[in-house]
Amino acid sequence: MLGGLLAALVVLAGGLHAQVPRVEAALDTATVRVGDPIRLTLTLHHDATVRPEAPDLPQILGDLAPGCAGWHQRETAAGFELAQECELRLYELGVHEVPAVAVPFVTAAGDTLLRATQPLAIEVISARGEGEDQLRDIKPPVLISGGMPLWVVVAMGLMALVLGALGGVWLWRRRTRSPKPPPPPEPIDYAAEFARIAAGGLLERGEFKTYYSLLAENLRRFLEQSLEIEAMEQTTAELADALRAAEVDDALRQQIIDYLGAADLVKFARFHPALDAARRAPDGGLALLRAIEEAVATRAAEAHAEHPV
Repeated sequence: MLGGLLAALVVLAGGLHAQVPRVEAALDTATVRVGDPIRLTLTLHHDATVRPEAPDLPQILGDLAPGCAGWHQRETAAGFELAQECELRLYELGVHEVPAVAVPFVTAAGDTLLRATQPLAIEVISARGEGEDQLRDIKPPVLISGGMPLWVVVAMGLMALVLGALGGVWLWRRRTRSPKPPPPPEPIDYAAEFARIAAGGLLERGEFKTYYSLLAENLRRFLEQSLEIEAMEQTTAELADALRAAEVDDALRQQIIDYLGAADLVKFARFHPALDAARRAPDGGLALLRAIEEAVATRAAEAHAEHPV
């Protein structure tokens, strides 16, 4: 008796194992009217020994205008179920076919088991109900009582034209009106800027790099304005050539380059000068500013003497 029971259990286990992996496709209805939704459910049954490769249902069912939800999985007594639902819509009368869907299952050993569904038929019938096979006559137009008098419609149309013309004139005047020129920039007091940098407390906070960067930038901007040369975007070596081309006196040119070179050491070489020397740096920049102003004024006077107006 025990041997018979064991044999029955073996047969039952083999029958359960034969059920998976398998693929099942089901429709909620096989007959629909034109444009009505049809729900297709594809279920992949498998156990822990195989892994299903989920098919791309939107691509397979492309002719049936599918709208598919995501895959969802649940655990069952026989293993696992991986399912996806798609909503189909058909707009041509007659019998349509949902194609067979083939699904590969990969075993733990790397083998592939291929399972497929059977094609499913869907019949699309007319949207008209029974007894409505004959086309109905076109109903005559319905007259609606009331309405707006013709003179009111004409008056509203003329008012709209007048308002449109006034708006067009206003836009034309606005576009053709010459814009006001922007106000000229306020002149920069470079001497006061040196004093402001000196009193900013940067040295007391140990911000040497910011301190010397502001001093060098102030002098460079003054060089651009007074000598009309490109000073902000040039290196110190390039600026030396620009000063030579602007016919700046050799001694003054060297003083300017030495001043900016000292600032470059602090900015780029992380050099920390003595605190007393750093405090005197604004006065050195102010002295260069005065010397440049004097050189510019002397050059202008010589040019005026050579070519009087």
